[in-house]
Amino acid sequence: MIDGNGMAGLLTEVLGDGATTLERRCQGCGDVNPLGAHRAYEGAAWVLRCPGCSELAAVIAERDDVLLVEWAGVLLMPRS
Repeated sequence: MIDGNGMAGLLTEVLGDGATTLERRCQGCGDVNPLGAHRAYEGAAWVLRCPGCSELAAVIAERDDVLLVEWAGVLLMPRS
């Protein structure tokens, strides 16, 4: 296990620059944390888990030329 900063390249590919600083509200415990603080696990896909309660936050997989992304909770994305 690493923190979400360890998958900064993949998160930037999905969400753009500053992805690890974007905050997410957990659907389990309600905590708000930056993606970089989430726990990241690598296997058949990358899995992000809430640093507070370990609830599933995201699953990101690569398949051919497509990224498959499943989110849980609310991703807080500030407007430019």
